[in-house]
Amino acid sequence: MEQGRKLFHTLLSPEEALEAVRKEGLLSPLGTEIVKIEDSFNRVLAIDIYSPIDYPPFDRSEVDGYAVSARSVEGVDELHPVKLMLKGFQKIGEPAGTEVSEGEAVGIDTGAIIPRGASTVIMEEHTVSDGKTFVEVRRSAAPGENISFAGSDIAKGELIIPKGSMLTPEKIAVLSSLGISEVEVYKVPRISVLSTGNELVEPGSPLGEGKIYESNGRMVVSYLSSLGIRAYFAGFVPDDYDLMRRRIEKLLERSDIVITSGGTSAGEKDVVYRVFQDIGELVVHGLRMKPGKPTVIAKNGRKLLIGLPGFPLSALSNMILLVEPMIMEIMGASRRGVALRAAFSGKLRKGLGKIWILPVMLSRTDGSLYAVPVPYQSGSVSALMRTDAIAILPENIDVIDDGFPVNVFPLRVRGSPWKEALIVGSHDLLLQEIMRDMDLNERVGIAYVGSFRGLNLLRRGVIDVAPTHLLDPESRVYNIPFIEKDEELRDKAVLVKGYKRRLVLAHRKGEKIESLEDVIDRGLRFVNRNIGSGTRVYVDNVLEKIARERNISRWELSRMIKGYEYEVPNHNAVAAAIAQGRADAGICIEHAAYLYGLDYREVAEEHYDFAILKSSMSKEVVRMLIDFLKSDRLRKLVERYKGYSADELSGEVVCC
Repeated sequence: MEQGRKLFHTLLSPEEALEAVRKEGLLSPLGTEIVKIEDSFNRVLAIDIYSPIDYPPFDRSEVDGYAVSARSVEGVDELHPVKLMLKGFQKIGEPAGTEVSEGEAVGIDTGAIIPRGASTVIMEEHTVSDGKTFVEVRRSAAPGENISFAGSDIAKGELIIPKGSMLTPEKIAVLSSLGISEVEVYKVPRISVLSTGNELVEPGSPLGEGKIYESNGRMVVSYLSSLGIRAYFAGFVPDDYDLMRRRIEKLLERSDIVITSGGTSAGEKDVVYRVFQDIGELVVHGLRMKPGKPTVIAKNGRKLLIGLPGFPLSALSNMILLVEPMIMEIMGASRRGVALRAAFSGKLRKGLGKIWILPVMLSRTDGSLYAVPVPYQSGSVSALMRTDAIAILPENIDVIDDGFPVNVFPLRVRGSPWKEALIVGSHDLLLQEIMRDMDLNERVGIAYVGSFRGLNLLRRGVIDVAPTHLLDPESRVYNIPFIEKDEELRDKAVLVKGYKRRLVLAHRKGEKIESLEDVIDRGLRFVNRNIGSGTRVYVDNVLEKIARERNISRWELSRMIKGYEYEVPNHNAVAAAIAQGRADAGICIEHAAYLYGLDYREVAEEHYDFAILKSSMSKEVVRMLIDFLKSDRLRKLVERYKGYSADELSGEVVCC
């Protein structure tokens, strides 16, 4: 067994990695089998399917009415009706009955066979009949009208579904309609999924310090299930070479593919690549991707070993770009993931020589598709839930400018890949509850990037709503001055009143901390909010005032504060840092301090409002949000949150 750190081999792009695995002969199908048509969902056809019959198999009526010769009704209308002799009735599912001649009619069901001699069908609503001897027709009909002719939909001998097609419900319906009861399909690979790591704990168990709940394995299994593949979840194993090797060797006895998650880096404790190397032959060790570099692929005879990175976004990205194409090829499928083209929203310097993968939300505005990056950190799981697609930033470009066209791969298998509206801006606990109450969670995308970033995206017209709580230091008014002073934003957006929430200076129980001056003078450790957030603007405004009183610069004052540079992305993170002892005090909303059992003092009441793109005001989901803010439903909801209150103008346009 090899010990110590191991450098990555030559790094490959996802396409190069696929080709390397293909050259080893590991992506060819595993054989075929015959399955019943009712068991064929998401299976891949191993042969071309030709129609054994015409469809429809006979000329049939498309309406309830009367089968007649077209000559019998030439020139007929409301003023010039014609009476035809009623010669019987053709029921659906019965053989053809009597022949129809000129001057005659046969009543007919929708779907019934067309009698000999009939060349058109008059809809019942254009007739009057005594039901026994005659029918009066009050409009003419062209030959072939309301008739579906034999083979007009599908002709006998016609190629219906080619080899390599995945069988969907609609394809299964067509095959069944043609009388096909069994199909030959490629065998589905048997797949086992194993997570690795000393830090993993089974969901539902107590969470010890430094531990995390296992999630990647379940994500991989669920993703495979969406492809129609039932995978076996083998749980998780610690970073122990001998234990891991035994588990993987056991899984190989029952599997064609073993997928692991975690333990693929070059660290001494990351043993997956060593196990793969010792029980098989390495084919890929490392990708030119960020995230996703620590990826390992090996072969054990005809079997595949795939080691995914441990971070959720990395694992999911590699499932989309690498694992899914490999499995689809093994299943014989001709389908590949289809990329969309979208304009990147923002500017990013990434450096050359590596593909970058970013989670994005997709915004469809004025006919253009935009990719709006979703904030995430290594190990982030909530980003996955907010993500519509992953954007691929090419390796040969170092700066991605605003509007740069990028390929995006949607995550959603069915339905629209983009949401009906995007709400991007300041974080708030109540916002998701509002979406839940309106049943908009699946229709509206939400991301928290801070008030300033949200307004910037709104100004560029790539999102619909930007929640904001920015305090203007001169007027001491929230939000309105930032819209009024920005000519471009004022022209494009309105400000809709939201609700109020109390900001507090939070600290651990038993401490006596009166103010930010107290934090500074006593040398206490502070936890700050991220730049661009409304709370950070408030903190810096307070520090600016203190600095003036002490006749020093705000920069000098900030250097005196322990933890000023310790920035966290939301209010709960502030409260958690204090509760877990990483900080002594911080500014957050009252509800977050309450949730974590902290002591606190109120320092301000801020206004959480909604800047909305004028062109988005007509969207149904945006109108629903505005109506909710005006309703008693908001007032009932805020009662459940400490320090929240509805504004008397909630839901009203207050600017501009």
